Amino acid sequence: MNILSWVMVRLQILLSLLRSLRRAGAQPSASAAADSVVCSADGAPPMRTVQPVTVRPSGYQGSVLSFDQQGTTRYACLHPPQQAVAAAHANTQHQWPLLIYLHGSLTTPNSLYWFGRALFHLRHSYPLSSDPNVRGFMLLAPEGRRANPWSTDGPHTGVGFHWDEWYRNPTDNLDALAIDHFVDAAIATGQVDRSRIYVFGWSNGAYMAALYGVWRSDRIAAIAQYAGGDPWSRSPCPVPMQYRRQVPLVLLRNLCDALVPCATTSAWIATLTEQGWPFTHYNLDLSGNITTDSACDQHCSKIKGLYEHCRWPKKPALEQMLHCLKQSTL
Repeated sequence: MNILSWVMVRLQILLSLLRSLRRAGAQPSASAAADSVVCSADGAPPMRTVQPVTVRPSGYQGSVLSFDQQGTTRYACLHPPQQAVAAAHANTQHQWPLLIYLHGSLTTPNSLYWFGRALFHLRHSYPLSSDPNVRGFMLLAPEGRRANPWSTDGPHTGVGFHWDEWYRNPTDNLDALAIDHFVDAAIATGQVDRSRIYVFGWSNGAYMAALYGVWRSDRIAAIAQYAGGDPWSRSPCPVPMQYRRQVPLVLLRNLCDALVPCATTSAWIATLTEQGWPFTHYNLDLSGNITTDSACDQHCSKIKGLYEHCRWPKKPALEQMLHCLKQSTL
């Protein structure tokens, strides 16, 4: 992707999110919107999809996986490190950790090339394995579905690609089942270290990463979130947090964020602390580097908050996140 295309895509997403922020004042109140949703022990009903429900991603420098799920073609991109590609040709017997990436609202797996390029390139070199002969990691990027989400807490991002974090049934959630399928497909290559499967998400994908990691605690070694919080507390249908294993978690958060406010991530940190959860968190400054500052920005404008939400953590912050993940295995 050339630099002009990258800039244009990024501007389009920023403008879409800005329009969502401006529309927020015209949205029904949270209580009014919640009245139209029938809540249950599973939270909200499955989210309302919109045609076309999925669109084939580009699969840049990787392969595109697909399967039919109840009449909808689900997609994912699988990006091996260079060492794994060479090993496949040489029939070398090594296995690599697998990092599942769940994109944010209104974006797709292609956001790895637009926003997450540092992480995309780290797959070739970062030593996520304990085996000194293994370099890099497999990167699996499933695609969510185009839908109108239920969320009423904060700006409503509207129709676009989302993960169904509002329907919290671990056995019937179609997005969780799609991720299961693609993880199985990655494992079937014979190149995945099953003791080191991690899930990382950004924004809406960060909420889904927490759900998926806890729901699949028998196969996910650790969870990472960027600009995400507590999915069980999300309106219009919060539900109690339930788990079989406290999966280690690392959170990267912004002190100014228009879509996942600092107060939201602070509440999530408090919840994890109260539960005695094995977790760590890092605060990011304006440029996306880890900072020692910990107080929420008291001068957080919508424009600044939108910018910080959409600019990704810098490479050193992502390396620190990967270092935290590496400490956990199954």
